[in-house]
Amino acid sequence: MAENVDILVVNSFQRNGGAARAAWRIYLGIRSVYPQAKYLTLIKDDLRADVVGRYQWSFKGLLAMRLASLDRLPMARYPHRQPVTFTPAAWANALRVPLSRFKPRLVHLHWLASSLLRIEELGRLRVPIVWTLHDTWAFTGGCHYTGNCDGFRAQCGSCPQLGSIQDTDLSHAIWHRKRNAYAQMDLTVVAPSHWLADVARQSGLFAGRRIEVIPNGLDTDVFQPLDKGAAKSFLGIDLTHPVLLFGAQWLTDRRKGGDLLAAALARLDFPCTLLTFGEGVFTLDTHPNITVRALGTLHDDISLAAMYSAADLFICPSREDNLPNTVAEALACGTPCAAFDINGLPDMIEHKKTGWLAKPFDIGDLAKGIRWLAQHPNPKQLQQAARDKATAEFSMSVMTQRYDRLYSELLKAQRN
Repeated sequence: MAENVDILVVNSFQRNGGAARAAWRIYLGIRSVYPQAKYLTLIKDDLRADVVGRYQWSFKGLLAMRLASLDRLPMARYPHRQPVTFTPAAWANALRVPLSRFKPRLVHLHWLASSLLRIEELGRLRVPIVWTLHDTWAFTGGCHYTGNCDGFRAQCGSCPQLGSIQDTDLSHAIWHRKRNAYAQMDLTVVAPSHWLADVARQSGLFAGRRIEVIPNGLDTDVFQPLDKGAAKSFLGIDLTHPVLLFGAQWLTDRRKGGDLLAAALARLDFPCTLLTFGEGVFTLDTHPNITVRALGTLHDDISLAAMYSAADLFICPSREDNLPNTVAEALACGTPCAAFDINGLPDMIEHKKTGWLAKPFDIGDLAKGIRWLAQHPNPKQLQQAARDKATAEFSMSVMTQRYDRLYSELLKAQRN
């Protein structure tokens, strides 16, 4: 018998990864208003009763992660595919907890990869559905970022990420599976950035759908400015040189632009310390002025806040990005940011006020921005502007109020 729940939030992982961290924060905000809400995931990383999924260190959790790779089997037919994330959502994990176990009033979808469900299951939901986009997968034929391809506007096919030249390839089939499922859904789309909302509106899959913009939020009482000197001393960092910061879940992910950052750093002519965080190794040719220190993966928000506070600026050199958690976290800690003027970054960074927006992929302009921020004559002005931006637009309370208004409207319409 299906379990009655108020709001069911659905995401592939509980907190592992950028999309999961954003989804979890949204869930915590929602649960403060809807205390009977539950979080459905493939893999959970704690034993909270309101989180439903396989515990990551249990036998079934470990096996579920091994089985997740089976969803990628259809891609084996494309030996020339690019080394990027691509999700067919054609196979549901045999160890997952299915959507059909629950009878919710409203379903809130997030990132649906790693065999959590099949696309066809979405078409069987008969309640209002909110889908927060963390990338482009919901409206493409399988890719999570489109690059320069606009096939999603029609019906995909000849997918460059699959290395395919066939119009009726796997991406085309996935696109049509989504179209058939979405036709049955009472769907409202939420994009965290205006860029992603604009791209979603161009998709044939979301034609005529309501698309709202609600930026992801974070706890600005946890992510807040700490004494910069104390934070640097705590991490054992030289207090006399500017501290730059770069991080991502995977430092070697080409989309995150580590190679572009390395090229920009090579143009700096002043001594500084570069902190990195995340999986993998950031490669920088020997530079007489730059000391690189790798912090590895940080798992708790307190450590992250100390790291952001120790930095004089955060650098986000992404080639494509939605509304990066890292930039919001840095701003909340009063740390200005440098990035390219692309995608969702202009929603976060105000040029020469809370950071620097470089001309897209102009290495010289990015280096100029890093220098401008690192040597700014009034750093406290930048720090306060960054903090004000975060509390006004990216706080948990502001985000929760926006989702509560949307939920209330959709639930009221359902009753009527």
